[in-house]
Amino acid sequence: METKLREMDSVPESGKVPPARRLTRFDWTVLAVIGLLCAALALTLALGDRVGVRVLAAGPLNSAHSTDDIFIQFSEDMNRASVEMRLLIEPALEGAFRWNGRMLIFAPARAMTPGTEYTVILPRGSKSDGQRQTLAEYRFSFRVGMPRVAYLSPADGLPNVWVASLDHPQAAQQVTFSPSGIYDFSVSPEGRRIAFSELDPLSQSAEIKVLNLDTGALVQVTNCTAEDSHCTNPVWRPDGNWLAYERIDFNNDLGSVGVSPTRIWLLDLSVNPPVTRPLFDDSQLLGYGPQWSGDGQRIAVFDNNTGGILIYSFADGGLITVPSRYGTTGTLSPDGLRLVFPEMILDGNQTRAYLRIADFGRSTFEALTAPDEPIDDTMPAWNSDGRRLAIGRRYLDERFTRGAQVYMLDTQNGEVTALVVDARYTNGFFSWDATGDRLVIQRFPELDEFGNPNPFGRPEVWVYDTQGGLLTQIAVNANRPRWIP
Repeated sequence: METKLREMDSVPESGKVPPARRLTRFDWTVLAVIGLLCAALALTLALGDRVGVRVLAAGPLNSAHSTDDIFIQFSEDMNRASVEMRLLIEPALEGAFRWNGRMLIFAPARAMTPGTEYTVILPRGSKSDGQRQTLAEYRFSFRVGMPRVAYLSPADGLPNVWVASLDHPQAAQQVTFSPSGIYDFSVSPEGRRIAFSELDPLSQSAEIKVLNLDTGALVQVTNCTAEDSHCTNPVWRPDGNWLAYERIDFNNDLGSVGVSPTRIWLLDLSVNPPVTRPLFDDSQLLGYGPQWSGDGQRIAVFDNNTGGILIYSFADGGLITVPSRYGTTGTLSPDGLRLVFPEMILDGNQTRAYLRIADFGRSTFEALTAPDEPIDDTMPAWNSDGRRLAIGRRYLDERFTRGAQVYMLDTQNGEVTALVVDARYTNGFFSWDATGDRLVIQRFPELDEFGNPNPFGRPEVWVYDTQGGLLTQIAVNANRPRWIP
């Protein structure tokens, strides 16, 4: 009876039972989506992670400069040790790893060999912080290009920057087109940019600009004309993020103050717009001729105010003064721990120089070449091996030449080897390429082919290859050569 009453209670007063509710098209769509999601979830659980961590970018690809870093960009934060232990490079390279977020960067300890093809291989199995893996091998290759030479030409006119290859120097290309001329320039460490100072004929000041050799983009990075100053001699820090340069303030708005002495300023190119400031907060510290150490941790300048070379450490703010009367900065070793510089000797009525070396690690300061020998040694330039120097030398005895010749000096055993010796020429403004195998040299033909003074001489650019002993002329009526790695 109770059951019957409950059934009766469920019947509407009308006595009619409502029909069953039908599913709408929307209901069927929702059910279908739920079904697909469930199927996808089941398939994922059954098959596992078939995508894994992805490589988003890598480089360099196809072609590279000898000083390029190698990089791989991942889709996730990685277990860095699991990547570094697997990475292979063929042929093998020594170097150091660093990370920028999800990007692995490998910096070779030495410049890569021009003309060589390198292959980078990352086998499967590198793990992310979330334990996902790279599920397939990833590899890419690139060939290192031959170094090129940049220089100013014409030397006897309004010069611009030209770039020449070693195998076809006659096909050199002009890359700057200043109607007023380029004062000086330097090439960035990776070889893709040139910083130069361009003269303004109206204000007699100079601005520093940066040219991208790959894209042709040109950016002015100083505002010296508006600031009543003259900015020249840009020198790249080895990481390519900073420039040191020389600045003179005209002080035209200060009445009788006069033109200021040369000071070194720094320009931070890692921010936009670039930020500039003096190297030294102390206005009594002056300087010119900036030289960076190979690791970028030290900078050397010559300061007439203190009568010597100042070496500033960015790591601890320390300042070392090396007394010198010669007036040039010398050259810091690649590790920044040694400085070689010429020192003046007054020998009767003639002036000559010998080389000294300051070793900051050992706190020593001594002669590198003999001050009592009949020689005049100048222009030291460190090889990338940190052991050998190219130097300009004149013998003052029966081996006498009018101009400096180029020799190799081994700093460990003192051995001196002739590289480029021709009595008709004087040599200067030389530097090593990144591999340490070649020298680019500015040479001036002081004598003609008959040994007489040459009234029509113009500076020339040459390259000397130490491996084969080959001397190649790159350009005539040109000066201030620089390597493009």
